[in-house]
Amino acid sequence: ANHYLVLGDNRDNSADSRMIGFVPRAEIVGRSQSVVFSLDYENYFLPRTDRFLQPLDG
Repeated sequence: ANHYLVLGDNRDNSADSRMIGFVPRAEIVGRSQSVVFSLDYENYFLPRTDRFLQPLDG
């Protein structure tokens, strides 16, 4: 109870609940509304400028 499964958007390269376990509700302080900065891990970590400041669905 009062713990959440938190998953990253990059399934193969995210340090999320699959690695650190469930997150206590008290540790969650906000909700993301948009992407601020994004790197392309498959292209030498170059910025993905098309994602900057884009709203998140959901």
